Amino acid sequence: MKIKIIYENNLKGKGLRPGWGFAAVIEFNGKTILFDTGGKADILLSNMKALHINPQEITDIFISHIHWDHTGGLFGFLKGLFGFLNKNHKVNVYVPASFSDAYCGEVKACGARCVRIKGFKRIAKNIYSSGEMGTILKEQFLIIDAPEGLAMITGCSHPGIVAMVELAKKKLNKKIDLVLGGFHLYKSTASEIKSIKNKLRILGVRRLSPCHCSGGKAVGLETGLFKLS
Repeated sequence: MKIKIIYENNLKGKGLRPGWGFAAVIEFNGKTILFDTGGKADILLSNMKALHINPQEITDIFISHIHWDHTGGLFGFLKGLFGFLNKNHKVNVYVPASFSDAYCGEVKACGARCVRIKGFKRIAKNIYSSGEMGTILKEQFLIIDAPEGLAMITGCSHPGIVAMVELAKKKLNKKIDLVLGGFHLYKSTASEIKSIKNKLRILGVRRLSPCHCSGGKAVGLETGLFKLS
């Protein structure tokens, strides 16, 4: 399994452009999945080019939730901004079931297949959607059943990162090797983050890679609280 973060607030590297939002490319079991699309298609496609990622190799797009900083690059990507895409290239776009008919209609108008997901669902061999979590704001996350253990990719973790880890363990009954993505802890205090860290340790999480909306404390810039080893 390979995971490349291609859109993030503090993204650094030769030719890379930072931007508020999140997107990653996951390669696993013959699939190349674009997880979220950041806020702007031009940044998304520019970073893909800098990282030598061919957009035509994307087999599936997984959208975690409706917020602009995770969906903003989608339609520009599908419409082939900068001529990267072949108009005949088709992808599956997995969205929470709460997305509107109009939204799915626009996805289909771009030539892609819109798949709404309500509950826990296998979308490919050893690749799963958590299904919708949350009350007012619905969010899904991606689960990869890798040889090392489960890898969870999250957008913003609005339903709560602990609850999300608990769901993954309950559904697949396997250890959690990695949790990567936005944890939505930027407003949390150091003591709150420490409590979450302890809960994740009890749940057996081996590795954490918080970014995007996780906040400086969570990513270890100030406190290092998420260094579990």
